[in-house]
Amino acid sequence: MASRNPAPSEVDARARARQMQVDQQKKARRRRTATIWGAVLAAVLVIGLIVGFVVKGNQGTEISATGPVPGVVNEEGGVEMTSATALADSGKGERQVDSSSVAVPETATAPEELTTIPAAGEPANGEPAQIVVYADFNCVHCAEFESQNSEQLQSWLKDGKATVEYRMVNFLSAPNNTNYSARSANAAYCVAAAKPEAYNEFTTGLFMAWEGHGGKGLSDDELIQRADALGVDIEGCLKDNTYRPAVEWATNKAKAAGVAGTPTVFVDGKNWSIDGGDKSFVDWAKPMVEG
Repeated sequence: MASRNPAPSEVDARARARQMQVDQQKKARRRRTATIWGAVLAAVLVIGLIVGFVVKGNQGTEISATGPVPGVVNEEGGVEMTSATALADSGKGERQVDSSSVAVPETATAPEELTTIPAAGEPANGEPAQIVVYADFNCVHCAEFESQNSEQLQSWLKDGKATVEYRMVNFLSAPNNTNYSARSANAAYCVAAAKPEAYNEFTTGLFMAWEGHGGKGLSDDELIQRADALGVDIEGCLKDNTYRPAVEWATNKAKAAGVAGTPTVFVDGKNWSIDGGDKSFVDWAKPMVEG
């Protein structure tokens, strides 16, 4: 029997059926792709929310404006070393401070105009010179200043020729260093409160650590380990952010005084960057310190 050629209508029907099958397969693939990408995007969103939460915490958005400050901290947020192992007592004891109460000027003082700061000036006859350093533990120039001048500063402290006061600020706190400036300044306050005789060595160590981390900062665990090596337990103080409000308060006090960069260094009320000319810090400061 001769085979029958399909009618044109049958050919069209089969073609339409095949096309429908192809279209359905494409739709199924698109649905699968959409499902996969939907799951990927959902995962990315969840990760983003987690990271955002962590960054929010590291940025200190939950840090209160009000909190305690150690008794060795003066009214400008400074810790004054009277020897290599002793700190001056502020005479005020541990107290509450409020960073929001400090009026910070909208326009920073030009460096060449910062000729004076609060609570720093000519010492009385026979009293040691007063060296005040505004610094940030994550500031490379502060690290350089310490590297170049620490030996002389320690000598003057040992000989009773000068006191050295650090007013630590958090100018360089940022998400990419998990707010290291604020965290390390808090750690220094923790050490000052718990074991004053370890403050000098702890702060010097943090400045010298800059070359190793290159601006990334040290982790909380590393800060804790450094304090542990000096016989100080600061884990609770550090992780509870005990003195973070005080760090912000001290930073605002520095801004209110006109300090806009670090290091800013004064000897007997005179600003090295203004009065020092081209002299090194030691060459400039020595006549004032040693007479």
